[in-house]
Amino acid sequence: MYKKLKPFEKVIFDALSLLLVLFYSWSAVIEPANLQYHRGIYVIITYILCFMLYQSKSPIMRAVDYLLIILSVVSVSYWMINFEAINYRTGAENLVDQWMAVVGVLIGIELARRVVGSVFVILGTAFVLYGMFGAHMPDMFAHAGDTLPGLCTSIFYKPDGVFGIMANVLATYVLLFVIFGAYLEKCGAQKFFIDWPLAAVGHKVGGPAKVSVIASGLFGSISGSAIANTVSTGTFTIPMMKKAGFRPHIAGGIEPAASIGGMFMPPIMGAGGFIMAEMTGFNYSHIMLVAIFPAVMYFYSVYMMVHWEAKMHNIVGERFGEKATTILKREWLYITPLVVITLFMLTGYSPAYSAILGLATCVAVSHKTPDTRIDPSAGIIMALVLLGGWLMSGLALVIDAATVTSLAKVIRPRYLVVFGLLVSVAVALYRHKKGADVKTELVHFVEAARSGTENSLKIGATVGVIGIIIGVLTYSGLILTFADIVIELAEGSLPLTILLIALASLILGMGVPVTAAYLITAVVAVPALTHLGVNELAAHMIVYWLSQDSNITPPVCIAAFAGATIAKANMWRTAFASFKFAKFLYLGPFLFGYVPAFSLNGSAMDIAKAYVLITIGTWLYAYVLSGIWVKQLRDRFGKKTVSHAK
Repeated sequence: MYKKLKPFEKVIFDALSLLLVLFYSWSAVIEPANLQYHRGIYVIITYILCFMLYQSKSPIMRAVDYLLIILSVVSVSYWMINFEAINYRTGAENLVDQWMAVVGVLIGIELARRVVGSVFVILGTAFVLYGMFGAHMPDMFAHAGDTLPGLCTSIFYKPDGVFGIMANVLATYVLLFVIFGAYLEKCGAQKFFIDWPLAAVGHKVGGPAKVSVIASGLFGSISGSAIANTVSTGTFTIPMMKKAGFRPHIAGGIEPAASIGGMFMPPIMGAGGFIMAEMTGFNYSHIMLVAIFPAVMYFYSVYMMVHWEAKMHNIVGERFGEKATTILKREWLYITPLVVITLFMLTGYSPAYSAILGLATCVAVSHKTPDTRIDPSAGIIMALVLLGGWLMSGLALVIDAATVTSLAKVIRPRYLVVFGLLVSVAVALYRHKKGADVKTELVHFVEAARSGTENSLKIGATVGVIGIIIGVLTYSGLILTFADIVIELAEGSLPLTILLIALASLILGMGVPVTAAYLITAVVAVPALTHLGVNELAAHMIVYWLSQDSNITPPVCIAAFAGATIAKANMWRTAFASFKFAKFLYLGPFLFGYVPAFSLNGSAMDIAKAYVLITIGTWLYAYVLSGIWVKQLRDRFGKKTVSHAK
């Protein structure tokens, strides 16, 4: 879509992409921005870029696009500039406050329509109407209601509306990790993520499909999108599976089933893990630790089902040209960005800080081969900032506090950034004299920033309507009563409650990105689960896992349809095949609900026993669902019948 932009629009797009990278890197590493600027700048730039990229077709309507861009900038800027004044006069907003809010809310609905689809318009409009006419609703859902300006004022300015949790999570975490994923891909890591599993298991029973599972786990842990994962790894793995002997709809179904596992796999877990941290108050490092074993079990389940499927049809892959150990020795550097992010988060650094360190590591790793080199300035600056921080921490242990305070005024992160820029310029001039293609490296840096920003727009465009939904749910008080409604419908049964949440997630996910579906469902469903005795983090995990089902469960299942397109297979057969291979997606929530140790809630012995039993149970679960035991029984007893007949 970027290629369709006019030259001056491309310049604006690239400039704003770089601004996002630099501003949020500064905010994560050097000095956090004030709340209104931290969230507002993200929303403004996202709105501008979405209206530029998802543009109208006719010249007249293109003028409307630019009008909407101007209105977006005006309404969001008004909130940022008057942030304190608006908070001060809460409940007594003036006419300008109200109509700016109306403009901001309506623009959010239009933006979602263009980028995500008409379902979001229906949802946004329905919730606005519910907020306005709540007094006319049935008693169970009734509330006082309000005028359009009054309701929009609540949605636009209050902390649980447009600039609430979704905007904060997107600006603080998701944007930086999506950009990190773009830099990781740009540095050449994606080839390693396919070549290494191909060499490791490609020659075994069902080898190409097992490559798909492992590659999807590696790439999916940083892509943040099951659909993007399916398309990127599936382009290579699906034709390879077909060539090995897998039927087209099976090959097309395995890839999306494996790809959604990336949404559970640390260190990034899509955007859901960050939203979970924000909503529960748990450190993200703790959520990562809880998520690791369930994610591994999901991939193990898909892996074993693939194995039994290949056994049934005698499918064996071809041996790769190199050994897995050879590739690992040569290309192990491509793992370091993920290792850096994980280690720094586990040792107490913020996810945002860790993401920038990971990005800097990608820049360093890109210099492994000449074709992938990215301008090294980010790596140099981050190295100086990190070393400066470690130096001050070390000095604090050996010298007096007064001296440390004096040195801290000199070795400040912002001064280290300036020094890093000077060093970067000197290094660039030196390398240019030595024949390095500095210009191309700068272009690679901009291309990665652009790719990451473009990838973030799909989820960013939902921020307005998510704000409407959560704002109206809070305003109406439905959040407090929904848990009682669900418990009453399920008659206090936990399995039935989980099934109702699965149904709600599936229906919502038909027209809403899965991350948005998780947030909306979690707001109303988690209280119902905790009321039934499920611990809070496990309740969030249940909702998060079930929010992924729309990717592979008919009738919508976009990831499965993407796999079918690549496999050139029947879409519905592919969708049901994907649904079959992803069955652990529905077992996991029940384990979270009934086995506290599955979410690290219990003693070390309880957790160890649960892990062993769940591993064995997952093997058995995959074996039974694969159906190979039916073939084995048929073959055994069929042969006996034939021998007796003779």
